[in-house]
Amino acid sequence: MSLERELERLEKQIAKLKFGDETQPPPSDPVEFCIKILRFKPTGYQARFLRDGSKRILLCWSRQSGKSHVLAARAIWHSLTHRRSQTLIVAPSLRQSMILSDKIQDHLANLSSQQRHAWIEKQQRTQILFRNGSRIIALPCSENLLRGYTADVVIADEANFFEHDEDIFYSILMPMLATTDGTLIVSSTPWNKDSVFYRFYNDPAFSKHIVTCYEAIEAGLIGRDFIEQMKALLPNERFQREFEAKFIEDVDAWLPQSLIVKCIESSLEPYMFEDNPSGSFFIGVDFGKHQDHSVIAVVERDGETIRLIHVHRFPLETQYASVIGYIKSLTDRWRTVRAIYADITGVGEYIVEDMRNAGLSNVTGVSFTIKTKEEMATILKEKMKRGEFKIPYTPVKRLSDIDIVSELNIEKFELSPTGHIKLFHEEGAHDDVFWAIALAVYAATQSKLRGIVDLGRILKPIRKVKRGF
Repeated sequence: MSLERELERLEKQIAKLKFGDETQPPPSDPVEFCIKILRFKPTGYQARFLRDGSKRILLCWSRQSGKSHVLAARAIWHSLTHRRSQTLIVAPSLRQSMILSDKIQDHLANLSSQQRHAWIEKQQRTQILFRNGSRIIALPCSENLLRGYTADVVIADEANFFEHDEDIFYSILMPMLATTDGTLIVSSTPWNKDSVFYRFYNDPAFSKHIVTCYEAIEAGLIGRDFIEQMKALLPNERFQREFEAKFIEDVDAWLPQSLIVKCIESSLEPYMFEDNPSGSFFIGVDFGKHQDHSVIAVVERDGETIRLIHVHRFPLETQYASVIGYIKSLTDRWRTVRAIYADITGVGEYIVEDMRNAGLSNVTGVSFTIKTKEEMATILKEKMKRGEFKIPYTPVKRLSDIDIVSELNIEKFELSPTGHIKLFHEEGAHDDVFWAIALAVYAATQSKLRGIVDLGRILKPIRKVKRGF
């Protein structure tokens, strides 16, 4: 009997049962547990993962394929069926760990009041205590926070983006599992090949579960129209990584995947618009309207280290006055904005005067030429190579979310006949976030550059080299 038919048979069988005692021991079969206790029917590929008893398991699944949903279900099932067990959820940032923790909370909300009272002792955002002595704890990928734990199960989510991944896996996670003969489950969207996740992907000791968007379509979790939309909107390389679960080389990317991952700082959390932080801040703004988005990026400088702490992308057709108003409100809250660098290419010199008239001081306009773009991009790359530029890991749950690592990887390069580096992006893509970040880093490292607009002198704008919609 096929797995799909077995699932249908089991679901019908359970639907006919009448449970006189809802607090009876949870089913030992995780698939039955999901149907009977958590009230959801796993897909065929989810069921295969749930029943995989291997000690080393790897998941490389398409986005929107139900990975977080089934990882959360397995964590609950293991905790309820293994007394005094400890499950750790580890992710590149606490925010990513919280996504999986929230999925667990959603599942627990489906329990009856009797089941919750009988099985759950305490529920917190980052920790769940069960009455049988088991615990689930959500943690960021931090060497300091992870040390000292032992675990029966470790779920390493988005493992391809771990900071210091060799130390995390080989010096911390795997030794803590050795003492318990525990299970390591690593899952991720594929990214760079220079990573521990890619080694695990090629390690025969790992039981591998590879799921593409096409399998998710067949399972009914993703609509075919949605996938066609993503294929049209996303650069081809990104679509292949995120929806076809493929490792794609980025030989012509200005910022290689491995370099970007090394800049992720697990403890770095972006500031929100309404926050009131202190520090030395620098803003980069890339103006767009019809075909390109307006984007602002804010970095904080601490000595030689620059950290990306805020990025905002405006919808297409947003008026420049609204963008300027956002920056003005931001500077009113964050009173130590030292400099604002704005791209005036295609917008015109008046935008700098408009910003100053709105009360923004320290505004500098930058006209994008091949030379100034090369200089800005080179400064950004060198800061990254020296470990002096840090970025947060930002989970992507919706299309509107900004995926920082992908946006930094989007810019391509080639040598021009004059010997200069020509920077560009694939047709249909946008590099507005990349250039807003480059401008912010530029502002934090430079006081005056060629191509900059001074107070009394405006350089003639040169049309930006951009392709796309």
